[in-house]
Amino acid sequence: MDVSTTRLWRSDSERPRVRDISPLRLLSCLAVMVIGAGCSEPASPPEASVAAGSAEPVVEVQVASARRGAIAQQLTASATLEPHRESRIGTEVQGRVLRVFVDEGDRVEAGDPLFEIDPEPYEMALRQAEAQRDLVRAQRVQGETDLARARSLRARGVVAVQAIEQYETQLAVARASERQAEEAVALARRQLSRTRVVAPWAGSVAARLVDEGSTALVQPQTILLVLQESGTLEARASIPESQLALLRVGDAATLRIEGIAAPIETTISAVGDSIDPATRTYSVRMPVANEDHALKAGVFALVEIQPKPKSDVLVVPRAAVRSEDGRTRVFVVSEGRAMPVAVVIGLVGETQAEVLEGIEAGTQVIVGEAAGQIAPGMRVRVVAGDGAS
Repeated sequence: MDVSTTRLWRSDSERPRVRDISPLRLLSCLAVMVIGAGCSEPASPPEASVAAGSAEPVVEVQVASARRGAIAQQLTASATLEPHRESRIGTEVQGRVLRVFVDEGDRVEAGDPLFEIDPEPYEMALRQAEAQRDLVRAQRVQGETDLARARSLRARGVVAVQAIEQYETQLAVARASERQAEEAVALARRQLSRTRVVAPWAGSVAARLVDEGSTALVQPQTILLVLQESGTLEARASIPESQLALLRVGDAATLRIEGIAAPIETTISAVGDSIDPATRTYSVRMPVANEDHALKAGVFALVEIQPKPKSDVLVVPRAAVRSEDGRTRVFVVSEGRAMPVAVVIGLVGETQAEVLEGIEAGTQVIVGEAAGQIAPGMRVRVVAGDGAS
């Protein structure tokens, strides 16, 4: 019988000629093949090498549970020391500056003289007003005398009624003129008194803008001196509007000033009610005692504000929070893999962060070095923390 039967031949001439193989020879060939196969090492299955090459690494992580507690956020901002009060002092009367009693940097008490306008023109005006007052006063006295005489004559029928009425009118005019003259005298005295300008309160002269001989004009922009209250300064800081609900009057603050070794402790005394549209910030003010005048207005300071802590809020370790690509999230372990969960963060303290939305109390989040480096979906194994196995 032929060995190959898989091909049909069109004629016997096309059929190849093969030798008949005896059964004994066929068994011998098979034995040789088996012996040859036993002399070589068996090959590994290709599926095993693929599996070994594609094995996922397992990252060891630490976890911590979200819990309810208290948190406080320290806020750092730059501040400028400004005077508690500042007066830009001009003059209410016009004239030549006769004397300037202070210089820049001088400290004055309330009522101390600052400068003087030449009083001579105002002294002359006062004398003229007094003379005019004396004149109308004499006219008033004469009018009273004339009216009294006319009434006496009228009683005897010598003077007509119309004459009495005329004297009464003249006396009323004289009295009105006298009152007007008295007001003119008072005004002249007031103008004279304002030729000497005194300090409205105790402070330091921050700027002297005129010298003797200058002409002072009665105009809003004519400033002769700048007086600042230096015994008490104010630190003013601009806070971003994102921290609008964070600060309150009474919150503790610490000022650090270059050249001053010890920090200055203070509190917030005022919080601005409006947002600056250009900088999107609001201002806070803090008093700074300066009895020894060691601090100067305009000095830069670094302020650290400690708002009152919020209690009974959901917090997680600060290291568990990642912010990237405009998203804030934490990583949790789910079925052996690190899975990201989007969260909304409130206050951020030194070691903790407040979670407003995204997770609940008891949720275990990945912390430690892995929290900032692990990729979503990576296989993990908890080795330390609340959920360590």
